[in-house]
Amino acid sequence: MNVQLSKTVLAISVSLALWGCATPQQNTTRVSRDTAPVAAAPAPTQAGTAAQPAVAMQRLDLAPGLYEVAYDPASASLLVAGSPATAGEQGGVVYRLDPNTLAVRQTIPLGRRAFALGVNSRTNMVFVGNTLDGSLTAVDTSVGKVLGVSQLSVKDADGKTPHTRKVVVDEAGNRIFVTGPGKEGKVWILDAQSGQIRHTLDNVGTFSTGAAYDPINKRLYVGNGGVNQIVVIDPDAGQVVTRYDMGDTAKHFFVNLAIDPQGQRLFGVDAEAGELVAFELANRMAAKRIPVGVGALDLVYNAAREEIYVSSRGASREQPNGTGKITVVDARSYAVKRSIDLPVHPNSLALSPDGRVLYATVKAAGSKHPAFKEGALDSVVRIELN
Repeated sequence: MNVQLSKTVLAISVSLALWGCATPQQNTTRVSRDTAPVAAAPAPTQAGTAAQPAVAMQRLDLAPGLYEVAYDPASASLLVAGSPATAGEQGGVVYRLDPNTLAVRQTIPLGRRAFALGVNSRTNMVFVGNTLDGSLTAVDTSVGKVLGVSQLSVKDADGKTPHTRKVVVDEAGNRIFVTGPGKEGKVWILDAQSGQIRHTLDNVGTFSTGAAYDPINKRLYVGNGGVNQIVVIDPDAGQVVTRYDMGDTAKHFFVNLAIDPQGQRLFGVDAEAGELVAFELANRMAAKRIPVGVGALDLVYNAAREEIYVSSRGASREQPNGTGKITVVDARSYAVKRSIDLPVHPNSLALSPDGRVLYATVKAAGSKHPAFKEGALDSVVRIELN
């Protein structure tokens, strides 16, 4: 079926047929929390260094089980994936927030747990990664309606469904890239209009997780662990073009990636080393390695300010009691400009289209953490970068 998806309500019925799945009933229950601006405490002053200014910040304690956050320019909304797993709400949800106040505009139930988000603002669509189910849910963001589900992986011999991880959207090509972690690693390339799989790439690399798309050269970059940590894919052909790594014997794991298409640079969060790594794509070399802390996780590149923001959870198996932060890195000199404490565990990051506001989800402390509080909710944070 080659029916062109449009932004009108009429297109919703077309998309329902294409994605071919029953849609859960829409829920527009609003969640309201205090969102008074707060200022982060200045970093401790060291000898010979000036104290850092406070950060203009808003924080909303929203719900348990928050994961990725994404900005949708088409609906001028902040989208947050959630898997509350509470009684009577076993499936996932997408929260649609006001990007200025963090007030909840809508709660969209999905039927499957929600972790990853990929937005196509040209078609008013968000694609939600149902990690544990190995599937992808399509949502029309103009009306907050589920259009259907595409099942990517099937149960193995042990009855377990291989997981999905990162969801990246090619807006111009109207297609979706989904990574699949595992010992061999997978990548699925889907048609965003129909939800049909165009290509399935096997043996991409150990624990394929992070991904970033270069719209200029039409190349998909996937981050792995083990050897050949960066894989370059031609999504038109559905083939791996080349592989490269850090060139040493140390362990690396590129859990998330971001790209600077104009400068032809790739940025990766190495969770093993606790570093931000900058690659020059022309020679596939690691140009710079910047320590960002224990539990390094997500990143976003801000072309407007020439900055890179990296979240680190501050905790690991070896250091379970730590708290996390966001590190601000100068994208030209690669110097660390400052860090923003964000307890307990900052998770996913997103940026406003104008590059003036940074958003983050923050996980509450687990039961064994010193900061644990019964009933504590995960949070969404809005940070003024100016």
